[in-house]
Amino acid sequence: MAGPAAILREIHRLRRHAKDLQTEINRLPLLLKAQQNKVARQEEIQRETQENLKRLKVTAHDKEVTLRTTHQQIAKHQKQLNEAAGKKEYDALQAEIAADRKKCQQLEDEILEGMVQTEEKTAQLPELEKAVKRTREECAQFERDAQGRQASLAEQLQQVQQQLKEVEATMPENIRQQYDRLINAKGEDAMSAVQGRTCTACNTEITAQMYNDLQLTGQFVLCKSCGRILYLPE
Repeated sequence: MAGPAAILREIHRLRRHAKDLQTEINRLPLLLKAQQNKVARQEEIQRETQENLKRLKVTAHDKEVTLRTTHQQIAKHQKQLNEAAGKKEYDALQAEIAADRKKCQQLEDEILEGMVQTEEKTAQLPELEKAVKRTREECAQFERDAQGRQASLAEQLQQVQQQLKEVEATMPENIRQQYDRLINAKGEDAMSAVQGRTCTACNTEITAQMYNDLQLTGQFVLCKSCGRILYLPE
């Protein structure tokens, strides 16, 4: 049977490995969610562009209607000029014609600007569609890979947990109760290797007697600073 030091080394290695595997298993759903969020963002960009395009077309149509109505109003006022009863009415009609012409010029400029924006948005749609399709495919592929990866990690974790159970079964009974108490409280963080008479977890130097106990007898030794189970590296 291996001594306590060798058992503790192996237990710590297995517990750290199990923790790393569990951490990676827990990360997979988060990574998948990130991929799904990426798809959702890309779809939202596409929807916003399509909605902007619709609004631009509606606005352009409304302005074209207003432009035609204003041109009709100008023609009406010009006809009324010939029928004006006096200078005051004539000047008023001229002022209305001038204002309507200015309005027409502004509408024409806005319609032209809207046409440019509409062309730009329309040109963006094919690339946005490709981007949505690409992100959906990437997400689907990631999900397939994640399912396989999760199954593999779960199998590895099960094997490590079985190995851990077997190694823990070899621990001397006189230290098992104290070991269980610390492990239940801190998990793999309940243990620490000693390097050069220093606890690698809290960087506190242990006493010469503690080091001798670890080196010569492989006794169950706790760090006086952090309370972790100490063991010497192989």
